[in-house]
Amino acid sequence: MRAAGLLLAVTLCFAGAIGLVAQNIDDPEPVIRALVLAMYSGDVPSFEKLTLPHPQRSRLTAGARSSPDKLAQLKEYPAGLQVRSSRPLLAQGKPVEPAGDGRFPIGTTGLYVVAHGGGPMTMRVVKQSDGWKVDLRWWIAMTEMGREPPPGSPERAIRSLLMAMLANERGQAEALIADPRTLDYLFLGAPRQREPSGVLEANAMEMPLVEVGAGDFFALVNDRVVEGGSRADRKLIVGLFGPVEIPFDMRRIGDEWKIVAEPYFAYMNR
Repeated sequence: MRAAGLLLAVTLCFAGAIGLVAQNIDDPEPVIRALVLAMYSGDVPSFEKLTLPHPQRSRLTAGARSSPDKLAQLKEYPAGLQVRSSRPLLAQGKPVEPAGDGRFPIGTTGLYVVAHGGGPMTMRVVKQSDGWKVDLRWWIAMTEMGREPPPGSPERAIRSLLMAMLANERGQAEALIADPRTLDYLFLGAPRQREPSGVLEANAMEMPLVEVGAGDFFALVNDRVVEGGSRADRKLIVGLFGPVEIPFDMRRIGDEWKIVAEPYFAYMNR
């Protein structure tokens, strides 16, 4: 009887979350909450309905099963599921307000930190014609972590640059940027002493990296907006450094990938 009651409560809660979306309340939070419910329920069809399609999406749902304890906790204390925005909603990389009908433009993105009785996870959402969807690309990239990035790859260059910056190895960092004259700009905001805990280094090595394409826009700290897209000599790769998006504008120079310098300490110290 208790199990049946719990299932009913979860079903009603899930339906309520979907209902909020159907009522044209243009807020990503109900979709985020509905996705957490789908994950706890092992509900693969709902998980797919609430997320953007991806060729490797099945990696995240293989062997899906319910988590009765988590479902019970959510039923007893719904406020325990905390959803916090980590940046403004952006359209083409710039802050945006809803239109007169209360809706945000297609392509608007948000970034949220979600926690429920454990470590937080970051969710990126994108407004689509049929509502908000969760962007799984960085979650899928996390499933590929643990392998050594090959020499000469953009990923190797990015991680090497951040580690050189955190160690204050200016010579090593200079060799990894597209224009050596921008070295001082790269180190803008650098601390006088190395942060001793190793947390920043761990985050630099563990952040998922995703190459983004045309139509993906990201804001830099100097208010410049960069658009994704891939050419033989250019890529835009975005890392999730905890709850912070870090865009890396890459250039192919000779046979090496180099990074257009940005004051990355401004991202890492947020």
